[in-house]
Amino acid sequence: MAGNDDDLGRSDGLPLADEQRDELLARQARLVDARAAAEAAQQDRDEYIVDLDDAGVGPGATAAALGLLRASVERVLTDRRAAETAQRLAADVPRAAARSALDRAQERVDQAWKDAAD
Repeated sequence: MAGNDDDLGRSDGLPLADEQRDELLARQARLVDARAAAEAAQQDRDEYIVDLDDAGVGPGATAAALGLLRASVERVLTDRRAAETAQRLAADVPRAAARSALDRAQERVDQAWKDAAD
């Protein structure tokens, strides 16, 4: 930046001209597109790392082959395992709640039979 002019050619406090506004919006759109592309590439890379791990390739070999730090590969695998564990636990919650409700109902039935016998 030179002086008070920003990289769109306007001074601080002055409104944007139509062409400057259009350029700013175009830059923002390019940034959003680039961010989406980077996130998609990151997801693809993470899936590839998990596939390599599933195939028995160790984190060290994967990191060396992809030019990454071993810690980065291990982080991807740890995050993936944590997500899978959370999904399994979330799937078990309804069954556990139903099992608990059935156990409580059975206790009430048993107590009612016991009270009736007394």
